[in-house]
Amino acid sequence: MEVSARRAFNLMKEMAYVRVSGSLEERKAAERLLQEVESCGVKGCMEEFPVKSGKVHHARLVVTAPYVKEYEVTGYERSLSTPEGGLDGEFYYAENVLPVHLKNCQGKIVMINGRLRRTDYEKLQKAGAAAILTFSGTTLDRNSETDCDIRKLRETLTDDLGFAVALNMRAADAAEIVRRGAKQMYIEVESECMDEVSCNVCAVIEGSQYPDEIISFGAHFDSVHFSTGVYDNMSGSVIIMEILRYFAAHKPGRTLKFNWYGSEEQGLLGSKAWVKAHEDELDKHVLMINIDVAAATLGMNTAPILATEAVVGYVDALMKEHGMACGVKMDIYSSDCVPFADKGIPAINLCRFGTQGAGYIHDRRDNLKSGYLDEKALDITLQQALMLSKHVVNAKVFPIERKISDEIKGKVDEYLFKVKK
Repeated sequence: MEVSARRAFNLMKEMAYVRVSGSLEERKAAERLLQEVESCGVKGCMEEFPVKSGKVHHARLVVTAPYVKEYEVTGYERSLSTPEGGLDGEFYYAENVLPVHLKNCQGKIVMINGRLRRTDYEKLQKAGAAAILTFSGTTLDRNSETDCDIRKLRETLTDDLGFAVALNMRAADAAEIVRRGAKQMYIEVESECMDEVSCNVCAVIEGSQYPDEIISFGAHFDSVHFSTGVYDNMSGSVIIMEILRYFAAHKPGRTLKFNWYGSEEQGLLGSKAWVKAHEDELDKHVLMINIDVAAATLGMNTAPILATEAVVGYVDALMKEHGMACGVKMDIYSSDCVPFADKGIPAINLCRFGTQGAGYIHDRRDNLKSGYLDEKALDITLQQALMLSKHVVNAKVFPIERKISDEIKGKVDEYLFKVKK
């Protein structure tokens, strides 16, 4: 049995629907992946884990002075609800949340640039902001062609820093609010927190020569709101399915574990849960290969590596030897490789990023109708993954040292909020 980009692309087409963490659609996708695993003659299972989730029943924002206008907003999942009757407050644009801005946040509805990062959230909580307002998209977006992002106050924020009233709006509306000199606002948020269940799909192929050395393959299969997530990351999911299919037919020297992770988009929850549940076997893991985003027609292949410069050199040499174009570099990558690197397991990511204007992520344009993905481009990453896998899976002596550089350790610690940036 050989790998097939066409078969992989067809499976991706079949699963091109929104698969948000904890949803029925995410479970439907997990069941389909498990079915495909078992069709390859490999036993698989689903491992469930809890996720902290939320639902917003209602969100509203009205500028009340010096003009009156209502704007479309979405409440953050797990946001605090406003008091009965809503919240009237003074508006303040805190831009990039510098110390000068923070002096003016007490008791106000505060808007900041971009995403709500942990450092900014902590500053705004300490500064006593009455509510937090963010914006997404671009000032050129058309409402008929885009959506107002639904975001979430993740537990990495709320567990340590408490809850807040938080809303998101469109960038064009945010610009109008600032340009027209908004001073007062009225907001409403009705929200609730809940616990839901997500899952990972897992499979094992035992090694014939070195069964106690484990190589782990990973890709996440969930998506964000409004997105079918074919690029991010059903493309990676179908690629590792093909790798599983290959090694089901060609007995590997080392033990291989294949994991399709749920809830990656909510903060790597699936891979974090898997690493925690399999703590007792991690000392046997010698490498993690992660695939996250592929198939972009116009783009470039890259391999961020969480290990050492020696691994960068090894992977780069293999790519060149086989005539495969791939930019190999040592760097952290925000994906399911991180929990493995945190446990000292070297990780190699294989990605194909769409170039500017030909790659859409985390919005409604991540779909097959957008016409920026194709099976030939998918095959580029698939062949790189297969080539690399063949080399490491059956090597007489494993060529990668189980070591993470101090540079990557530091970046992983920052990413996981073990140290402050």
